Amino acid sequence: MTAGSLARASSRLGPESLLWRYAGDRRYGLVMPRAAALQMLHPAIAAAAEQHSRSPGSLWAEQARAVPRAIAVVYQDAASGARVRRLHADIKGHDGRGRRYHSLTPDVFFWEHATFVDALMTSIDLFDRPLSGDERERLYQETCIWYRRYGVSDRVVPPDYGSFADYFDAVCEQVLESNSVFDDYFEQILRPDAWLPRLLPAGLVPVLLPQPVRHLAGLAVSSADERRFRRFARTVQLSWPALPASLRYFPVARRAFDQKGPPHAR
Repeated sequence: MTAGSLARASSRLGPESLLWRYAGDRRYGLVMPRAAALQMLHPAIAAAAEQHSRSPGSLWAEQARAVPRAIAVVYQDAASGARVRRLHADIKGHDGRGRRYHSLTPDVFFWEHATFVDALMTSIDLFDRPLSGDERERLYQETCIWYRRYGVSDRVVPPDYGSFADYFDAVCEQVLESNSVFDDYFEQILRPDAWLPRLLPAGLVPVLLPQPVRHLAGLAVSSADERRFRRFARTVQLSWPALPASLRYFPVARRAFDQKGPPHAR
């Protein structure tokens, strides 16, 4: 993609985009145990969390900083993305098996972004409405613009949603692995007690997790669990429109809506 075409593409992240509509929705935070599990099972991201975390041992304190910072890139510009990139510049070392890693390696940085993409689509499907195939593709292309704003190589970025789904499955099957860092954070992932995930019903986080994660973690989900979660999701879906904007959206999204207009994509 040339600089000119990137500039034109970036302009699409405005009130007319699906990403603008949904990235700043606080329901996104409810799905973060899914993203956190997918990240902590990645050996490089797990090692980085252990060796470079600003809040050692406190998963949700770290996520409460990192997620809004990433969301801000959607509503701001490439300068905001560059600031996030600089925060990752010195995050490097060796993982639990002695393999070198750097958080700005495209294979690592894009996987972290991919977990946010997957979580976003999951949150929309669960708590707003099921996305159509065309909407899912459109939203995926917008998340690629989001990623490119970080200024990290896009050589590993799949060209379309179908390819992204294949990539996602391949990483789950071939790269993710149980590790001591995941074990340390496992209880916090399953029973979040802070930030937005604390609002999830007790014991139902496994319903949120993709099957490869359940397999690696030795988790089972019953039909009763699935029914309870569907009831919770339906309650969120029905009650959300009645809440004030201050509760429904992250501050960075509300500021963007004030400046450029509210989202109007459907």
